[in-house]
Amino acid sequence: MRNFIAIVFAFLIFLSCSHSQGVGKGQRIDMTDILHLDRNGGQFAQIFIPDYYVQSGQTYDLVFHLHSASWAAEDEVYKAKANAILFNIHLGAFSSPYQSYFSQTDRFRAILDQIKSELIQRRILPDSAKVRYLILTSFSAGYAGVREIIKSDKYYQVITALHLADGLHSNSDPTTMDYQMKDFVRFARDAVNKKKIFRLTHSSIPTSGYKSTTETANYLLQKLGLTRNSVNIQDEIGTMYSRCDSGYFHLRGYLGDTAHDHLKHLYAMHQMLHATFDQLLNATGMESGVINADGFRLMPNYPNPFNGQTTIRYYLPQKVHVLFRVFNMLGNLVAIPVNAVQQKGWHALHFTASNLPSGTYFVTMKSGEAILSRRIVLVK
Repeated sequence: MRNFIAIVFAFLIFLSCSHSQGVGKGQRIDMTDILHLDRNGGQFAQIFIPDYYVQSGQTYDLVFHLHSASWAAEDEVYKAKANAILFNIHLGAFSSPYQSYFSQTDRFRAILDQIKSELIQRRILPDSAKVRYLILTSFSAGYAGVREIIKSDKYYQVITALHLADGLHSNSDPTTMDYQMKDFVRFARDAVNKKKIFRLTHSSIPTSGYKSTTETANYLLQKLGLTRNSVNIQDEIGTMYSRCDSGYFHLRGYLGDTAHDHLKHLYAMHQMLHATFDQLLNATGMESGVINADGFRLMPNYPNPFNGQTTIRYYLPQKVHVLFRVFNMLGNLVAIPVNAVQQKGWHALHFTASNLPSGTYFVTMKSGEAILSRRIVLVK
């Protein structure tokens, strides 16, 4: 059973990596040879800077993704309309290459330094730039690399958020499982206490000889003293049958036990990223970052979902030029409701969407060097 599932998943990942698709538009920097990866063996690494990216001040946000086709990782950032730079590394179809590669503890820091160097060299970042939010994301086999990275306390401390898409396994032996899961438990506990953000999804795919993503999710809940809430929600991944939300810890359980169901978790990772940036920029309680951008605030729209018109309130700490843009899920610009200089203080945007079809949209507000974004849902 285990070998069969592994072969099917390996084939689908290969197929996924062989197709050039996705919606991401922007600049790409190939890091494969720089990091001495085995290009002929299917390994690669890439930096992606979305075409809408705007550098703000001396800090930047970095999404560090493990295990997926380049276009799929790009979609994670692009569909979320995250004003962030993406680094994606793919080391093969199985978890062991990730474990081996990142078990050398200096590798993660070396990659971070190389990313910064490449971006400074191309004048995308200033020389003194520092990472503000470091979001570590992975799909499927990438979890083994994540596990090695967060073993190091110096790396653990600088990681703001962790996203695992149907990809958290462990050994079935109880003692080995405790050891392999201990840093994930630590991160989850810090998320419950609002010191970190931890989001994970899992399918219902059974495994033999090692713990499935359902079983490792249950292990986390047991260690945290939390329980699932039963739900029946249809979304981009499929049928969500359970969830757990405590502080900044968010778990979603889904039906589906095929390789195709597994891949849906990868294709929907933009949902987790958007939710995390929304939490970072608009919520309170995070110890490691600001809750807005230099005093600029973008409040939730009301109502949401909406039919026809919705109102978005925002605050400007100074007189500044304000540009509001609305994008659809494909990244296409569909409206520019505000493009003007406005005075300091609170403002209200009454956005009318009578000419747009039902669906999810992203509203971005650019004020000076600050960029904030929110997701809005139109239902007709």
